[in-house]
Amino acid sequence: MTKTFAQLGFPGRLIAVEGLDGSGKSTQIYLLKRWLEQSGLKVFFSEWNSSELVKSATSKAKKRELLSPTTFSLIHATDFADRYERQLVPLLRAGYLVLCDRYIFTAFARDTVRGCPPSWVRGIYNFAALPDLTFFFRADLEVSLNRILEGRPQLKYFEAGMDLHLSTDPYESFRIFQGRILEQYLAMGPEFNFMVIDANEPIEVQQNVVRELILNRIDLAAFERGRPATTSR
Repeated sequence: MTKTFAQLGFPGRLIAVEGLDGSGKSTQIYLLKRWLEQSGLKVFFSEWNSSELVKSATSKAKKRELLSPTTFSLIHATDFADRYERQLVPLLRAGYLVLCDRYIFTAFARDTVRGCPPSWVRGIYNFAALPDLTFFFRADLEVSLNRILEGRPQLKYFEAGMDLHLSTDPYESFRIFQGRILEQYLAMGPEFNFMVIDANEPIEVQQNVVRELILNRIDLAAFERGRPATTSR
């Protein structure tokens, strides 16, 4: 799929955020959600790996470190497909602003770094339309690492890419793994029109940039609660 939801005639709009673990993207999309809701708009939030269909199975497999790169890819694709069909598409048809904490680009980056063929990974997600806006929060690796460790004492096994045996030191493994993911994101940016946000900046500065970009690109008045959805032409 090479078209956005707007180009396909959906009345809703999908805004996605991408970034390395620890980039602060989740904080930014949370603040964005609050701002849009307080503005009286119809908003729905969805996050990666949250489908009730596969969430528990994924959690158990991660804890037991059972996931191969291919299994990892397919289980996340199942999660995404379930949310896409049950949540994203219906709400976009109903004229909602849908906010996604990670979209298909996460799979394109992570699964490729884990060794899955890029064309195979993209083929799995070829049913999905592209976001209408995609923000990429670019943070330095050390900034991302420090933010994660501020919230908890240690890195998670898969988050640090320990399954790839890049290093016996989880912190060094994180740097190598996330560095490779960053390379994938930067290569994808021009192709998918990522709007790059400097995630090293203070939270308020980043949020102001995001809001301004959205105001310039989306007619938010069309998403007021109680206003009927109209199909775009």
